Amino acid sequence: MNGASIIEMIKTGDKKSLADVYKAYRSEFVNWATAHYTCSREEARDIYQSVIITLYDNIVTNKLQQLNGSLKTYVFAIGKYKILELRRAGKKYNTHTAVEEMELEDVIDWEKEKKETDLLLVEKAMQKLGEPCKTMLELFYLHGMGLDKLAKHLDYKNSDTIKNLKCRCLIKLRQLITDEQTQTGDLLKHEQMNTI
Repeated sequence: MNGASIIEMIKTGDKKSLADVYKAYRSEFVNWATAHYTCSREEARDIYQSVIITLYDNIVTNKLQQLNGSLKTYVFAIGKYKILELRRAGKKYNTHTAVEEMELEDVIDWEKEKKETDLLLVEKAMQKLGEPCKTMLELFYLHGMGLDKLAKHLDYKNSDTIKNLKCRCLIKLRQLITDEQTQTGDLLKHEQMNTI
């Protein structure tokens, strides 16, 4: 979703754009909120509705004029902020609870933190990836080496062979990243349970 165009369409009163945003991130937000903040699915859905209302209000009142990151990041940052505010207030979630508006600096900080966390996950997964995948992906993505050069450098038959290998390596890397995310999520849940 293009955040800038969505903002412009919502400003002009296009309700369909707001509905599209609502549908686009709802399931992922509910899963994320229940996994990371141990709230119920019903509470997460209520929070998400409040997030969309806040997003709409921020757009129509010009508090949000442009995004420094993605629209999804902004939506999730509002959600995180609302969840933490509700926890601090020690109240069960209620759709009419008044919560301070999300500051853009909070969104930027959260986005940086998320990028750092994502980078750490990728680094951990790369360490577990093994050869020849690790070297091949580093040469391709970090050093910009083309498929033909990679084939010669790594002593493979041709660029098609490297292309197939790259595809298999990326699938393996994605699985390792997913495993790391699951382990990190389980660890966070365990820590949260111990602090209750």
